[in-house]
Amino acid sequence: MIIFSLLILPLGGVVSAGVKLPTAPCGTILASYKGVPARSNQNYPYGSCAGRSVYGLRYQCVEYVRRFYHQVKGIDLGEGTMAGNWEHAGSFFKDAAEKGLDAFENGGPVSPLPDDIIVFQGGPYGHVAIVTGVGDDHIEFIEQNFSPTGTDRLAYDPLTHRAADRIVPGGKFILKGWLRPSSDPFPRTETPVSKTFP
Repeated sequence: MIIFSLLILPLGGVVSAGVKLPTAPCGTILASYKGVPARSNQNYPYGSCAGRSVYGLRYQCVEYVRRFYHQVKGIDLGEGTMAGNWEHAGSFFKDAAEKGLDAFENGGPVSPLPDDIIVFQGGPYGHVAIVTGVGDDHIEFIEQNFSPTGTDRLAYDPLTHRAADRIVPGGKFILKGWLRPSSDPFPRTETPVSKTFP
């Protein structure tokens, strides 16, 4: 009997099925959007390869979202706690109003826009990322602590306002929806994400 090992790192790093994928050294810039770089967290799915910053555990998905919103929009999303360490991504959707954000369900009446926070349910802590573009059949986003490139895309149907869930070995991350500041409901001009490879 052949047993295949299955490793799922839900908040990031590398998602692999029995194969160790190359991971950029800690802090390496993977991609950048509106001047805010997404960096490698190496192989620390539940912690940090570089300690804490004012935005939380460095190079976690939540740290990127908080840093992006503060630097680009001047909005402090605050930091709750999860086991006394950091706020987990899965709480973003239900706590949206407390953060001054409006929540829109995947497949609801409102389409995602660039700069929206997308929220995934999956793994023990969920995942968050920033939308960088919405095409005719896909959405693109930038993230930390999940993909080795710092960016990804999912299929999207603009007629139903539904984006696909994210399939990973051994399961999936369900896209709950997107968040945007209550004071910023109008469409914005898209700025393409730039990629930096190590």
